[in-house]
Amino acid sequence: MATRMNRLSDVLDSLRRLYPTLSKRVDEASAVARWETAVGVLIARHSRALRVSGGVLFVEVDHPIWKNELQYRKRQILDALN
Repeated sequence: MATRMNRLSDVLDSLRRLYPTLSKRVDEASAVARWETAVGVLIARHSRALRVSGGVLFVEVDHPIWKNELQYRKRQILDALN
């Protein structure tokens, strides 16, 4: 009996097409996971992406100055995450 091996990425792509909600959740989790890459090491040391809810990324910062920095770089960060 021969079985066909599928690449994991092909299986995930198929599941994402079948289940749009799953696809959205995977994209949201990916955005949180890519936080350090999107903002850089320095900002990532002072902030943490918590979750995405209703299309909004929730971020925690360790000092109000970093909130201001994130606001200033909002467009740049969103472009990197998208």
